[in-house]
Amino acid sequence: MKSRAIYIVLPALVISLIIAACGDKDKNPTGSQNSIPSELLGVWIYQSATINGVPISLALILGWEVGTVSARFTVGEDGSFVNEELNANNEVVWTENGTLAVTGDSAIIAVTSNNNGPIDPPDTLAGTWQLNGNLLALTTIYNQATVVLTAGR
Repeated sequence: MKSRAIYIVLPALVISLIIAACGDKDKNPTGSQNSIPSELLGVWIYQSATINGVPISLALILGWEVGTVSARFTVGEDGSFVNEELNANNEVVWTENGTLAVTGDSAIIAVTSNNNGPIDPPDTLAGTWQLNGNLLALTTIYNQATVVLTAGR
């Protein structure tokens, strides 16, 4: 079974998107309860990562499968979230699915399944997001460290 400890705390940057002020909000949102800002919709390609401002390999922070050379995530209008790792031929080698809930600049990602099947209970990740042109920064706190993932269109 694949270990995703660091990624799961992320952009959920994954989308890491996401926050500490989540309160008692639903950690497994559904599309009907969710309103995703239009600027977050679509496909994002992971570009870089830092821990406490120090650059770190995307492969390391996201726990990529052997053969993965890039990764992308897709945010749907219904709050769906798909994270895909790609090989040199642009073929998907690993997939994670889940939901994304956004309130202001805060977000919560719940990973509900991956190549190994359903994840019950879902792995959740909270943090914040910030858009600067076509670059999306996803920030979360993991083990008292600030993790920032950057993705672009």
